[in-house]
Amino acid sequence: MNEENNNGIILDDFDYSEPVAKRDGPQGVAAPVLDDMDFVAPTAKRDGPQGVAAPVLDDMDSFTPNQPKKLILSDEDIINGLTPELKMQFDNLTPAQKQQVIDMRRNQLGAEAPQPAVSAAILDDDNYIPQQKPVEQPQPAAPPVSSIVLDEEPAQPERQMSDYERQELERIKAEAKKQAVSSSLSTETVDKKESLAKLLALRESQNAEKAEKGFKILIILGVIGVIGAVAFYLLYSGKLGLDYKEGTSGLAAWLENSSFIISVAIAFGSLVCITGIKGLKSLGSFALLVSAVLQIFPGLVMISQHNGSMALVILLYAIAFGCTVGVFVTLSASECIGQYFKQHSENNY
Repeated sequence: MNEENNNGIILDDFDYSEPVAKRDGPQGVAAPVLDDMDFVAPTAKRDGPQGVAAPVLDDMDSFTPNQPKKLILSDEDIINGLTPELKMQFDNLTPAQKQQVIDMRRNQLGAEAPQPAVSAAILDDDNYIPQQKPVEQPQPAAPPVSSIVLDEEPAQPERQMSDYERQELERIKAEAKKQAVSSSLSTETVDKKESLAKLLALRESQNAEKAEKGFKILIILGVIGVIGAVAFYLLYSGKLGLDYKEGTSGLAAWLENSSFIISVAIAFGSLVCITGIKGLKSLGSFALLVSAVLQIFPGLVMISQHNGSMALVILLYAIAFGCTVGVFVTLSASECIGQYFKQHSENNY
């Protein structure tokens, strides 16, 4: 069996026969006989470059011909495509956050990063061992990055995304939004605490001002109560020529005889509140209430029984009744007085 390759090399075999020289062919040239079946003669073309070896692909299975062209965008292309406002926000991020934003932007545009340049490997002998691919070490998790608002995407050809890519994109968006909301809530919580502290300090200052104002009001009420007590005594005791025409009897007589004690109760109820003691305030308010009721009945009926100037009688009654009721209502309704008693009680405990 004879075998002949394209270079006219004859391999030895058991059925070898000497080639017959062609007419006008070169004389005295014998075909070389190879004793090694593993030898493969080079097939260099005429006038081709010498000393250049073709690159050897280490993985023929990864080559896929006729793939559609994809949009290739480098990191610089994506950064240059940002608006000045977004570029300013981008510059304030950390390197890890910048890379995360670039990857998210490239994924939104349906683009891919450029492949690193691969130089042809030159084999110097048959003992070449392919270089092992480095094992990627797990990178630490990037710190939270607040979401930035990207402007409208430029018109790009639509790219069909797989369900996995779409789900992954939605997951990344949800995580970025969650991190942004969490960061915003943390900042908002700190602001609320500071605002609450300022509000409490302002409220304490206002309460102190109210308490001081309440003390001043109590002093004025004490003076008013004393004036009302004097008018009460002069009217119902029959002084200043205002005695009774036909005398008094029953409850009216008791009011006439007790006019001094009741007037003292009115003055006491007005002045004792200045101490800031809640128990004395209750006692003084009760004394003022009873005095006001007595001036309505039988005090109102006794006005016509007085001798002397009726104008003076009415004036004294108006002063006595007005001061008594005024002090009682103010003690019960004034917020400043209530704050004064509250602050005085807290200071004592």
